[in-house]
Amino acid sequence: MSFFESQELKSLSRYVRGYLGGLRSLCMDIEGEEFKYLEGGEGDTLIFLHGVMGSKTQWRTLMQAYTSHYHVVAVDVPGLCLHQSFAQKKHTLRQITLWLERVVTRLRADRVHLVCHSLGCAVGAYFAATRPEMVKSAAFLSFPDVFSNKGQVFRNLLAEMDNVVSTADIAPLADYYRRSYANPPSIPNIVLRYNLREVRKQRDRVLQSMREFSDSGPLLMAQIRQIKVPCLIVNGDVDNISPLFDESFWQLNVPGHYFVELNECGHLPHLEKPDEVIYEHRRFIERVGKTEYQGPSDDTGKYGIILD
Repeated sequence: MSFFESQELKSLSRYVRGYLGGLRSLCMDIEGEEFKYLEGGEGDTLIFLHGVMGSKTQWRTLMQAYTSHYHVVAVDVPGLCLHQSFAQKKHTLRQITLWLERVVTRLRADRVHLVCHSLGCAVGAYFAATRPEMVKSAAFLSFPDVFSNKGQVFRNLLAEMDNVVSTADIAPLADYYRRSYANPPSIPNIVLRYNLREVRKQRDRVLQSMREFSDSGPLLMAQIRQIKVPCLIVNGDVDNISPLFDESFWQLNVPGHYFVELNECGHLPHLEKPDEVIYEHRRFIERVGKTEYQGPSDDTGKYGIILD
């Protein structure tokens, strides 16, 4: 008998089914390594990419909203997920993007819609810029301004994560969570202590992965203007975690975009304002479908001019 008794296992199984809401928790093998993901639904494929110390499970609400019309997949991104990393390779933007290409190929998806959050946006942007034939659209939620002051955002985030995981005091972690929201939810101390304990177990690996990832800033800078697929940009108006790429940046670098700023929203729009994110993204991908069906207009030569 395992740690749980039989009845407890049945109760846990029912809880997991409700927790995942019809999504399946699966694994895929890529070059001899096992990677976890959530999957559900049928149709065009949406792939969800989380940010630093995030997880595939944070996308549950959005994924469940799409399963009746789309094939949805959320992955634990190596180097950004606390419990998922490469065994031998460095967690550079180039290596993570190669991994994502293999994920898309294994899923047998044609062209995918990317939905990305925070530093996961860097992965999605580089993927869209370098592999446009595999991407139908990209949505970037709270994309940090990783270029300003020669990568100072990366360095600040790394310093803050180091501060959080280098102490047994839950106060820095609680403060980080509070600043992630415009209207912070109440998080019990027992949850904070558990989360901090899990993070501290992985401290060295997490910090090393972030250092490797932060070295990729110049690589992204060189490619971001090559993004030609339609893009949705979603920012919160009260982001206290990092400065974001604003609308002027996107107008200059990616003209074919649709920009939304959510009121009373922090760094986690998909968790703090899920209904609004779902509404805006549904409108966006429906327009992408219509534009793609009609073909690009002669005067732009692009798919991504999305206007109200």
